[in-house]
Amino acid sequence: MKKIFSVLCFIIALATAKAATGDTTIIASHTNTNLNSPPSDDDIWAVFPNNGTTYQKIIMKFTLGCGTPNCSGWDYTVNALLGKKDGGIDTTIVSIDTLTHDTVWNYTDHVNFIEVGRLITPYGTYMAGNSNGYNNSWTHPYYYDVTDYAQLLKDSVSVRVHYDGWTDAFSAKVEFIMVEGPPTRTVESVREIYHTYIGYPNSAGFESVATPKTFFIDPSVTSAKVLVNMTGHGSQGEFDPHYFHIIVNNQDIYDRILWKDDCGMNAIAPQGGTWIFNRANWCPGEKVPLYEIDITPYITPGQSVTVDLDMDDFTIQSGEAAGYGLSAHLITYTNQKNNDVMMEEIISPNADKPYLRFNPISTNPKVKIKNMGKLPLTYAEISYGVEGGVKWYYEWTGNLPPFESEIITMPSFDWYGVDTNTRGFYAEANWPNNVPDEYEYNNKLQSTFAMVPQMDSVFIIYFKTNNHPEENWYVVKNAAGDTVDFKNTFSATTQYRDTLHLAEGSYSFDFYDYDAGWEGGDGISWWLNTQQNLETAGLLRLYRMNNSILKSFNGDFGNNIHYEFTVGYPLGYNSYMQAPAQPQHPTGIETINNLQANMQVYPNPANDLLNIQLYFSNITNGTITLTDIAGRSIQQVSINGSQTNQSLVMQTAQLSRGLYFVTLNTGKLNITRKVILQ
Repeated sequence: MKKIFSVLCFIIALATAKAATGDTTIIASHTNTNLNSPPSDDDIWAVFPNNGTTYQKIIMKFTLGCGTPNCSGWDYTVNALLGKKDGGIDTTIVSIDTLTHDTVWNYTDHVNFIEVGRLITPYGTYMAGNSNGYNNSWTHPYYYDVTDYAQLLKDSVSVRVHYDGWTDAFSAKVEFIMVEGPPTRTVESVREIYHTYIGYPNSAGFESVATPKTFFIDPSVTSAKVLVNMTGHGSQGEFDPHYFHIIVNNQDIYDRILWKDDCGMNAIAPQGGTWIFNRANWCPGEKVPLYEIDITPYITPGQSVTVDLDMDDFTIQSGEAAGYGLSAHLITYTNQKNNDVMMEEIISPNADKPYLRFNPISTNPKVKIKNMGKLPLTYAEISYGVEGGVKWYYEWTGNLPPFESEIITMPSFDWYGVDTNTRGFYAEANWPNNVPDEYEYNNKLQSTFAMVPQMDSVFIIYFKTNNHPEENWYVVKNAAGDTVDFKNTFSATTQYRDTLHLAEGSYSFDFYDYDAGWEGGDGISWWLNTQQNLETAGLLRLYRMNNSILKSFNGDFGNNIHYEFTVGYPLGYNSYMQAPAQPQHPTGIETINNLQANMQVYPNPANDLLNIQLYFSNITNGTITLTDIAGRSIQQVSINGSQTNQSLVMQTAQLSRGLYFVTLNTGKLNITRKVILQ
């Protein structure tokens, strides 16, 4: 029997290839809770199951809406945190008798909170004013994978929503979608490294607060990551890009610029404020991105590890300010698969609100995959299609480190056979590194989608330019990706009518704006530009040949308008297309005399070291030999036969660049892998 505390259509998108093996439980904490100013905490206790059940996936769905009296016209930080009693006691003074000197105290259990999600509220002026297609009933969902925090989501949990705003109001609805099943990784511990706001006078001042932290690594740990959630604040912290660094045991292992350069592609658009400006992880209306850094090569089980976060040095100008909201966790695992690819998101086709910018579509699907294995991901097979149609295949290649994600745009496929009532799409990732996936529960996702419009075979692109037409261009492509129309040369404040003659098929129309001064798009009619006489207002429409309007686009679109359509048939009623054959895969396993073995060597190309992962069906002895292209033995390592899965490291920093061979010899079989040193 399913245990459903609430009904959410998002469950469809969470369905996995093995979802039938486990029930889904939904726990709600906040239900349209009003977020009040000044900055405040809304804490609600929720009761989670604690019956030994494991969860393959836990998603926190955070729905932001307009509160009372309406949506705020300013952008503020909202944090979601989980709290557990830690045995401590908090005290507050209830009253003081100044005559007897008696004090009445209030005693409460101390609750320790850890942040699990962060977002930036949009400029809600249009929602409050019922303009630009918005009203006060507006809501927007944000999804956070909190599977790593399953140990906290048991029994009584205080769910905190922190609103950092100074004007009312937004509302919050928080639900936890818990899909039963074995997890892909067993979490050993989640430990907080930082949770603070740090004003930035200079790098030394920042680092005096973000000091190195030392943690003991349990002997059972097999892998670890550092998770960073960080936003820039103040004039220079918010609007200037700067690098942060992760230092492990005094070694700089990770450098990342704290910056989002695509705020003009916000799903919540247009907005009433300066939403198009690129910021330090602070796009109004967007979820703050997380950085997951694999530190497995830098830890030693049974010993301590020191983790530090540093900032680049920069000068604060007179009258300016900078600061950073920082949350970072060390998460360790006792069991993690070597080869595990996850289908993380279906971006298009998808009718869910976070993906509105890229939908609806009739051409190229777009998905995001994530490497959940210990080994770098260099290959994956993606199968996809519409429910009721033919399955299509795409072979992805790359070099994706553990815990990192990549967006993939796949070839256009055959929509023929789609059920236009249910409109279901699926995408499945498999065969990581050309071997069978070791964890199949996270391979597949499904989505529902909206139908694209059917256009006339002949219609007009009408474009009235503003006084900066050098910022604009547009392109029309067919399903094969061929350009059928392109224009990038316009005169100021001029009307253009471009007549298109299109054959039957699926098409995409992209209109772009790029302002070098903003380092992004400001559309063709943005309120601030027109208010300050920086730009005049442009206009973009599609017309039928009888001059009736097919589509009118809002000029305040930021970077890009993406619009897809069919000609000659409704979506799904095209002529049948021949699907590609399913790729063939080697098993990756070699067998001689009932001994099965596999060897993986990474990274490839390599620099200073080679990681070698060995798999045996039973315990055996042998050697690993590194030879150059001439066959000369460079290094040799013995295999002690103590366990069936083994990891080895070869130092290669002293070797010349070129082609080398790594050979496993057990006496019964040989396996050789090529590797390039660079």
